[in-house]
Amino acid sequence: MSASPAGAAPLTPFKDRLRLPPLLRPAPRQGGTADWLRIRLLARRWRLHSELPRTDAWMYEGHWPGPTIEVRRGQPLMVEWINAIPACAPYPVVAVTAPDPPLDAPPETIPQNRPGQDSGRPNEALATLPPWTVAHLHGGRTQATYDGWTENAFFSGQTMVTHYPNDQRATALWYHDHALGVTRFNVYAGLAGFYLIRDDEEEALGLPSGPYEIPLLIQDRNLDTTTDGALSGRLLHKVEDGMPEFFGPFTLVNGTVWPYLSVEPRQYRLRLLNGSNARTYRLHLVDANGQWTPGITTQIGTDGGLLARPVALEEDGLVLMPAERADVIVDFRQVRGTRLRLVNSAGSPFDGSLSDVPPGEPDPAHRLPYPEVMEFRVGTRRVDDSFVLPRRLSTIRPLPEPSSRRLIGLVEEEDGMLTDHELVQVAPDEVVASEPLVEITDAQGVTTRYRTVAVRFEDATNWIVSYGATEAWQFLNLSVDSHPMHIHLVHFQVLARDQYDIGGFDVETGATRHPIAFDRRGEIADNERGWKDTVRVDPGEMVTVGATFDGYTGRYVYHCHILEHEDRDMMRPFVVMPTAAMTAMGMGTRRQEQPQAGVILAAPVEGASDEPCSRSSPSAPAAT
Repeated sequence: MSASPAGAAPLTPFKDRLRLPPLLRPAPRQGGTADWLRIRLLARRWRLHSELPRTDAWMYEGHWPGPTIEVRRGQPLMVEWINAIPACAPYPVVAVTAPDPPLDAPPETIPQNRPGQDSGRPNEALATLPPWTVAHLHGGRTQATYDGWTENAFFSGQTMVTHYPNDQRATALWYHDHALGVTRFNVYAGLAGFYLIRDDEEEALGLPSGPYEIPLLIQDRNLDTTTDGALSGRLLHKVEDGMPEFFGPFTLVNGTVWPYLSVEPRQYRLRLLNGSNARTYRLHLVDANGQWTPGITTQIGTDGGLLARPVALEEDGLVLMPAERADVIVDFRQVRGTRLRLVNSAGSPFDGSLSDVPPGEPDPAHRLPYPEVMEFRVGTRRVDDSFVLPRRLSTIRPLPEPSSRRLIGLVEEEDGMLTDHELVQVAPDEVVASEPLVEITDAQGVTTRYRTVAVRFEDATNWIVSYGATEAWQFLNLSVDSHPMHIHLVHFQVLARDQYDIGGFDVETGATRHPIAFDRRGEIADNERGWKDTVRVDPGEMVTVGATFDGYTGRYVYHCHILEHEDRDMMRPFVVMPTAAMTAMGMGTRRQEQPQAGVILAAPVEGASDEPCSRSSPSAPAAT
């Protein structure tokens, strides 16, 4: 293990074997009747490392991660989430906020590089927080009632029943807590698990399966210390005054700190999930000398399932922001008898740039004291592996032309709150006296004025989407850090990455001193040219995604998936409604008017009129 700035790592790396979560595979029932699972939320003790005392945690069925749920496409499933955590159970996480280190302080004094509370101010309210939780199937196309609405959390002894139709492409989803204001703590306490959907298209490829398909939940954690400085095993959520995001020094994979996995010299399928609160990973496979191992790692899928074609991963590594997933094939035949380390080179907070520190080396100045993630120990005995990765994996259909566009500014307020500024165009001839406006000059040199109609979660719901509409959502990052933006209900395609000069934006006023100006076109990476539900937006970028809002109607949310940002107001609701219902409410005429600081509507959807055959809502989403 590379030494930290304060000395050797306090735990032995690669000492403990990787643990795999148990598999729940409900059998399909005849007639399309939904099967039923009961999953308990339990308070249990879990050993994160063999050199640590057991850790108090909250887990699904007592496992970290929770059981992997595996279903087939179109196989409906009812899940009864049972909160069996005792009402009197102490909260398993201690949370503190430490003072910012001086600007010229050495890296070892950065609080988030070290275990222990230091001189941090405790979050006393957390000690009295009851087990209040709600389950969300991230990436699932579900009815709004079952989406795990953030305010609909439930107490100890209560249950929540959800229906998942699973009528979507084969992919790796995940389930996790989504309780309003405390998601960062509940997920940190251990509430997360995999959810795999299978289909015929995926199975026809003959991909590595069974013991050769490995789910890997990657998370970072910090630990409290005893009075004599020893690691206590207690989960510690320590942030800094000017750095509200959590970045822990210890990396867990499937609930174990720096584990190892013994593999055969054959091809494996790794299902990678960044389940961290805020940390971004730029992952590399390196040998004992710290050298990149070229030609053995290929990405075949992302958040929404298979890519059209395999994408060879380059030396720059695989970037995963919180909630992003990657489906990867690793060919261990080429490195028989060796040990490979999976390491992280992304500093924190992440801004999209490459690190100056070589992969595998500590970067404590950027809150990465220990870059190791896990180790693969490749066997020496030759095995029969005739699998050949096809050149074509899937068909990614292009989206219809978007009927409307929506613009969201991603802003870090001066008080440390993170907000989504919903921006609406102001008519060229409209006179605005005192309202702060945002001016943006596009690639054609046209400058448009926008007003901000909502900022915080509790502000009025402004965005009403016509059922069946294909829309383009544009996320403009007006902050200095990258944000992973997640939209519930839909999977989307990345349509554009454009760079803007954002120097004219004034955080204090929420307006521009001079227009935000288009700078240059960005590049959409090959491994982003599939279906996604979470997208990275780097500083100064305007990322455009397109999605068709079909399948279900109701109230959903979009938000940044840095959980500290989500909890600190970087989340907004939107509503999907039938066009006819919108017309009945009088919205059809408003659609032709200048948008007001209330309801913002999409253009009418062609073919979405009240035809006799389409008056009832569909029972399942259109397949993607």
